[in-house]
Amino acid sequence: MDPIRAAVSTPPVSTAAVTPIRPVAEPIRSEAPASRVLAPAVSVDVGPENSEAKATEAKPTEPERRAYIRDADSQSLVFRVTDPQTGDVVMQIPDEVILRARAYAREATVPPGELVAKSA
Repeated sequence: MDPIRAAVSTPPVSTAAVTPIRPVAEPIRSEAPASRVLAPAVSVDVGPENSEAKATEAKPTEPERRAYIRDADSQSLVFRVTDPQTGDVVMQIPDEVILRARAYAREATVPPGELVAKSA
């Protein structure tokens, strides 16, 4: 077996200063022209007179409907949140894709004790 030798350090390949191929871009000006100044994105008015007026104008909305449902195809318990005005499903756990996959897996598997026909 060879004895352990000390690592040899090698100097860098070139120590000369690097000059850029393309000219360096002009520095960015800190002040924007007057035509480019943008208005604030959001304005908030927190005066007491405005909050009372908005509170009386706002209509109370009916809360979302929440229910547990048994899916017939996948035989899984599903939690659904629906919008009471439109009846659209806002959220569902598990997702519909997962329910379809479970139903497909249930149909594809052979129940225990059932014979499978083998053919060559």
